[in-house]
Amino acid sequence: MFAAIMAANNMTPLVPPLPGGIDGPSVGGIAKHGRFEGDASMTRADAFIGDNRDFQNILYDLDLLQLGKFGDTGPDGDNTVFNIPTLVRIKKQNFMMDQAANLKFEFAARRVNAAYTEAAAILKFCTTLPIIGSFFRNQTFPPNWFRAASPVTGAINAATLAQIFAAIPTPPGRNDAHGVYVADPSPPPPFNSSFGCFAYYDQAANIAGVLVNTTGIFKQNVELFAGIQFKVASANPGCDQEILPFGPAGV
Repeated sequence: MFAAIMAANNMTPLVPPLPGGIDGPSVGGIAKHGRFEGDASMTRADAFIGDNRDFQNILYDLDLLQLGKFGDTGPDGDNTVFNIPTLVRIKKQNFMMDQAANLKFEFAARRVNAAYTEAAAILKFCTTLPIIGSFFRNQTFPPNWFRAASPVTGAINAATLAQIFAAIPTPPGRNDAHGVYVADPSPPPPFNSSFGCFAYYDQAANIAGVLVNTTGIFKQNVELFAGIQFKVASANPGCDQEILPFGPAGV
């Protein structure tokens, strides 16, 4: 719940800055732009363009245009059920629009992973138009909506993510000074063994390294979070080296 609050709203008076301001004067954690949240969102603007925190109706409307073209038929009518082709078209649209409009566009491996994961999650939690509309546009639970009968694990979501990734061959990268998209260099071995391992390395490189030097329960939580990340990444063959956060602080 904490991560969800931070990711959605970025700042809250319920969570103060880290002791000693070791990660800057404002709270934010992984929700700070460029750490996990970032460009090419389905429902929020890039930070360089505008409001990167609040739901944007116009972006959601553009998503629905793709649903109207590629969606499946369901109890609510034709083209009302999200599927892989719809999500692929939405993510391609997000990329093309933002890359052209955002001179500082960045779609690094960690953000590619996050952007496609959020899209894949739609197929596991809210596939139909009324349900996703209730969650996204109205920010309410749909009528008669229930949790899944069994946990939706990362492995289940990863299969859908892999399909989206395979259909969009754009490599991780960013715009140069001229607005031209340039691929990022590969990380050092063994993190260059797969995209999943690349994203794992890139995420660690953009979480404040000062967190490693904390103590007590805070330190335990940092290690727990790092361990979860490594467990997910190590499912990729060859991704067998665990790393702790080593990114800059206060950014």
